Amino acid sequence: MKYLTPLKLSIYGGMIFSFFMLESPIIMLANRIEPMVLGIPFLIVWNLFWWFALTALFLVAYFTNWGSPTPMAENTAKQQP
Repeated sequence: MKYLTPLKLSIYGGMIFSFFMLESPIIMLANRIEPMVLGIPFLIVWNLFWWFALTALFLVAYFTNWGSPTPMAENTAKQQP
């Protein structure tokens, strides 16, 4: 059985929340031109912000060895001849 650590649970939650903010009908609230941010329409800023947030979350997951069933130190110790 898989064990969910608080880090894995927060990564899962962050991914689901970020995907929801990018793909849900909530994006229609950001579909405005008027609040320009650095000369860019708000919808594009909204998409770029959530894309960068999701990319940073995937980077944290990569650096913390999120997908491995066991810690990396145990795997390398077993592979040495």
